[in-house]
Amino acid sequence: MADIYSIDRPVEYYQVDLTRKLSLSMILNLAILCSRKQGEYLKVGYEETDRRGLGWVILQYDVNIIRRPKLGEELTIETKAGAWSTYFAMRGFLFKDAKGEVIIDIDSLWTLIDLESRHIQKLPLDLVQPYGGEESKRLPKMVKIPKIKDEPVDTDKPYQVRFLDIDGNRHVNNSKYLEWMLDVLPLEFLKEHEPSRFSIRYENEVHYGHQVDSQVVMGDNETKHRVKDGEQTAAEAIIHWTPVKAK
Repeated sequence: MADIYSIDRPVEYYQVDLTRKLSLSMILNLAILCSRKQGEYLKVGYEETDRRGLGWVILQYDVNIIRRPKLGEELTIETKAGAWSTYFAMRGFLFKDAKGEVIIDIDSLWTLIDLESRHIQKLPLDLVQPYGGEESKRLPKMVKIPKIKDEPVDTDKPYQVRFLDIDGNRHVNNSKYLEWMLDVLPLEFLKEHEPSRFSIRYENEVHYGHQVDSQVVMGDNETKHRVKDGEQTAAEAIIHWTPVKAK
């Protein structure tokens, strides 16, 4: 049975948006921090994967938000390995408030790549077994994210990939895609709506110096997003929103 690993963190000023609540990109960053800490604790962290020329990458997040924590709140972030197969592994995260109540629930799908060839690799048993998840031929399905097809987009905005957008796996950090996606939404919309759940899938790597386009189709309390790198789709997402009640 998989062990639960946890870290305790306050919500810091640099982690919130103008609502003074934990930003969506920081939710992903804190989840990654927790998983990295567990890997180090188990002696199978980034130092070991680096030694083998490998890197863990996330293929998809499914995030359910009961509420976003506010600036200064104390959080406990828990992670637990899920099922894994030959090439893929599941991992769950729970964000709990000071009362121990779950406020954010995350499912995620991971794989390993060779850092030189960029190809996915079979999961070495000695890297996955310490986490305690169970091997399975068929993993639970992630949320199916609707694609932007022939419909006109409401906004299409270019972004240049900067040095600080790149992480230790030599590609754009997964939280940056979410920042590009949110940045094309109108400010008034962001002030008047609260995210209740979102799913984001990463399809193709983006590297330093590339120019990407962040596109959005806005619907009734949901937004469909796509980040394109030339003709390739780099990432897609759907975000569900709840109107904020006037005070």
